Amino acid sequence: MSKYPILMRFITLIFVWIASVVWVSCSDSNSKAPDSTGRSSEILVVCSNANWSGAVGDSIRAALTCSIQGLPEAEPEFTLIHIVQKDFSRVLQSHRNILMADVDAGNKKSKVETLTNVWSHPQRVVKVKAGSDTAFLNLFVSHGAAILELFKQNERARFSAMNALSGNPEIAKQLNDDFGISMIISRDFYLAKKTKDFVWLRCEATTMSLGLMIYTILYKDTAQLNPASVVATRDRYARLYVPGPLAGSYMTTEKDNYIPLSQKILFKEMYAIETRGLWKTEGDFMGGPFINYSIVDAPRHRIIVFDGYVYNPNKTKRDYIRQLESIIWAAQFGDPAVTKSK
Repeated sequence: MSKYPILMRFITLIFVWIASVVWVSCSDSNSKAPDSTGRSSEILVVCSNANWSGAVGDSIRAALTCSIQGLPEAEPEFTLIHIVQKDFSRVLQSHRNILMADVDAGNKKSKVETLTNVWSHPQRVVKVKAGSDTAFLNLFVSHGAAILELFKQNERARFSAMNALSGNPEIAKQLNDDFGISMIISRDFYLAKKTKDFVWLRCEATTMSLGLMIYTILYKDTAQLNPASVVATRDRYARLYVPGPLAGSYMTTEKDNYIPLSQKILFKEMYAIETRGLWKTEGDFMGGPFINYSIVDAPRHRIIVFDGYVYNPNKTKRDYIRQLESIIWAAQFGDPAVTKSK
């Protein structure tokens, strides 16, 4: 375990870097607000018609409607609904995600302000003020990615709230007892497979299927977190425990026509690799997108993996992937002292 100090220093450097770009003021001004409205993955953009049809609108669309990585067909991160300020009525103020672009020569200082739960809950409101189109564009180039992430976090909060309405206490208890993690799992999921270090949860509908694999491996060194190793480990568990519909068929990762995309992230202040890509069924024709979080759980000397996948042929997958992300990101890690050894 001699590499832990190096790893933790790396995590700390990433955390400091993130802290250095905190540029917003936050407020939770109405914690008792009514439930927010709006369709899934939708942002209400409040700005003038001139701004919306010009460079300001172009920059907003470029940042917030970029294609989600790891999907078989192009789908935007968010769907944007534009209105002007005079139409921003009380009814529309309850929308879950709101971006307000104020470009006016009277704005002497450009700034970005983020607010939570102003008129509803959960709600994220982002206000961008600038004195000119150029000032707005400069601001959005610098902070567009962070604004996108704030709205994505709010979408996960929405799904988490929905999951909590119909939680599955039996599965939650098993995950806590066996893995030392607290998760809110909807009753739509059932336990399909369980071993000492692996769990497969499934949600099945007529034409759609969601799955969540959770497994742990002993942490040895950071080589286990390189993209090739993450995919190889995923394929090993999927082949063992996730069979396809035909005899001898099994899940694997698509590598020929789509290379999985990986990036280093912090997951609850723990070093992790996020991998997005496509899965397929060896010996059959099923397939779809997956999202994998391989996380170094240093206090327990292990790597814990959350791997969610979607099967929804010929239909959109964005919101289902986001639903799985919400389940994963809501996970809480308990006291290492009471976690059973693996």
